[in-house]
Amino acid sequence: MSTNIQDGTGTRNRLRVTGENRALVQAVIISEEDNAIVRGDGYQIASTPVTFTGPTSSAVLYTKNDDDRDFVLDRAVLILGSAVSASADQDWTFQVLRNPTAGTIIDNAVPAGISNSNHGSANTPNGDNFKGVEGDTFTDGSGAPQRIKQSIDRIILPLGRRLPKGTSIGFKLTPPIGTQSAQALVVTHWWYDNDTQG
Repeated sequence: MSTNIQDGTGTRNRLRVTGENRALVQAVIISEEDNAIVRGDGYQIASTPVTFTGPTSSAVLYTKNDDDRDFVLDRAVLILGSAVSASADQDWTFQVLRNPTAGTIIDNAVPAGISNSNHGSANTPNGDNFKGVEGDTFTDGSGAPQRIKQSIDRIILPLGRRLPKGTSIGFKLTPPIGTQSAQALVVTHWWYDNDTQG
């Protein structure tokens, strides 16, 4: 005896079965980040353009998650201006710090630029998001420096970091040796993972 599975909306369409006895269905696949954006839980968090007057290592962006859900960092975009007076063989240095807790960027607490990636949502991230200026510091946290060639003026770094509640991340930039003036900007792309809430 066979059973017909029909569309419940009254069209009388029936489920098809292939010759291999598989139900014929269609699926739409979207990334977890895109799904979070649909919910209004995707964000861009950015420093403003930081003006450098020398090769000073500076804390430029800080994020701490205070939400019960994990805050997931997908990528960071670095936009690097010309390093005036630096020789071509000298590089920028970018550093991602794990769990910084102190420094002038945190003490000064200047709000970072935040944009919800869903233009129909007014949600904001739950936590601290601060931007820095030249000379701002982190006094703790750990992470390996990464060299960035001067010839690269825009780079997308697929960082893949996850911040459970209470954890933080910091971003430091150092212009090339010899720099007398330069500007740089860091933009990070985040989303909340609803599957991790308590």
